[in-house]
Amino acid sequence: MLHHNRPAQFGGCPPGARLITFVAMTKVTAWSSRDFRRIWGATTASALGNEVGELALPVLALVWLGASAEELSWVRVATFLPYLALTLWIGVLVDRHPRRPLLIGAEAVSACVLLTMAGLALVGSLTIPMLIAAAAVLGSMAVLHMLADFSFVPLVVSREQLADANARITATQSAIGIGGSGVGGALVQWLSAPFAVVLNGIGRFVAVALICRVRTPEPTPEPSTDSTVRQASEGLAALARHRVVRSLAAEATAWNLGNEILMLALTVAVVQGHPSGPLALGVILMAGGIGAFLGASLSAQLTATFGYGRSLIAAMALGNTAPLLGVLLASDTSTRSLVVLGVALLASGVGVGVANSQAVTVRQLTVPEPLRGRVNAAYRMLSWGALAIGALLAGSLVTTWSWWPAAIVGATLMAASTLPVALSPVRGMRDLADPS
Repeated sequence: MLHHNRPAQFGGCPPGARLITFVAMTKVTAWSSRDFRRIWGATTASALGNEVGELALPVLALVWLGASAEELSWVRVATFLPYLALTLWIGVLVDRHPRRPLLIGAEAVSACVLLTMAGLALVGSLTIPMLIAAAAVLGSMAVLHMLADFSFVPLVVSREQLADANARITATQSAIGIGGSGVGGALVQWLSAPFAVVLNGIGRFVAVALICRVRTPEPTPEPSTDSTVRQASEGLAALARHRVVRSLAAEATAWNLGNEILMLALTVAVVQGHPSGPLALGVILMAGGIGAFLGASLSAQLTATFGYGRSLIAAMALGNTAPLLGVLLASDTSTRSLVVLGVALLASGVGVGVANSQAVTVRQLTVPEPLRGRVNAAYRMLSWGALAIGALLAGSLVTTWSWWPAAIVGATLMAASTLPVALSPVRGMRDLADPS
């Protein structure tokens, strides 16, 4: 499922410094860095497992354990609640410690939890409360991985290679979304959800092996006498001061809130209302992956032609509005409606693919390294924390109104999420020299 994602001084360039434009940076390849190739491989292995898991866990709850829509929503709440409860504190941890060991630990713990959960399911001992607890641990490790990876990639590649590194990672994840959702749906349909969860766990162990081979030295974080609360609040304050990053955070928060409501509603409707539910859902999500891959491929060209601000806002308008049109035209789970939803997610994916790598790069370049983990933590707390709230709302809305009205509510929030960026200084940005 799609979700939104060397240092100048935060809020301005130091005297004599000048940021290289996005277009120029995309011509410098990050592939020459051996450690980047390892990080890319680890991200790819983990993402492949995640694509399967995105379908396996809901099906495990709905089909294997007979969960209701409300119980499924609690599994999703447990997955994303750590983004609200732990993100700021984990951001401080990331800024205080080397990132590589944190990445290894996050992937190893996730792998063990996934394999344990699959084993319990296969012997008939898995329960809904156990699944909720496992989801909470997996969500916590996902927060740790996300924050550590965001701060680690800029250390592995040069400043000039960073935009290319982000574009490669985004394009690869989009490509995985193309085949991963369809393959994941087929695996869940034909092999059963527990075996699909096992594949997710194996992918995590592959990621651990690759990260262990990264040799880039990390700077030793300077000790701080400030309290954890004060350090965490610095990240929120820095995000609040920066008008561009603040607008991107507002857009991502509203988008993820709506997207979680929409996706949970579609999951319940398709899995329970279509004869080949998991496979059909995988194909629909695969359409979004195709669009995201196309968008990521066009991102640099569109930026060169129209400038950063206009291409980003146009991409967001397309990506954020298409799901609403699709839901309004598809009021059931017939084959025709599923085709309409697939086309809508294809168009949405194009917009998301164009915007995602650009947004990540500008956030990395405008945040100094000592603050990068905490500012990204504040960003993720808001944007991904909204997923927990969205999951809770979705369970209530689907139970009370049925899936289609709930999907309309979610898609409407997604469509409205473009406004904070459209009304911000982003619209006047020509390139990445402008965020200051």
